[in-house]
Amino acid sequence: MRFLSNFDGALLLGHATRARLVPPEHRHEVFHVRKPQSAPTFLVDGRVAGTWRFTGERVETTPFEPLPARVRDEVDAEAERLTAFHLHG
Repeated sequence: MRFLSNFDGALLLGHATRARLVPPEHRHEVFHVRKPQSAPTFLVDGRVAGTWRFTGERVETTPFEPLPARVRDEVDAEAERLTAFHLHG
């Protein structure tokens, strides 16, 4: 499990086999032509599984597909840790 910021898009773009990292059907949700950086994403088992955003109060995640309960719990726990970091530095 790993959360990547919007400036970590170079990691995704620079990977030689990025099709393995970013599902092609969700590429448009990660990379935008009108923005200089990618969307903040989270990885599950080394692949981009969704996006996230900080609302000012908490980190909200948007998975591309339904996640198994165990994985969803891990994503939620990491989102809580990232929320604490944003709120308390």
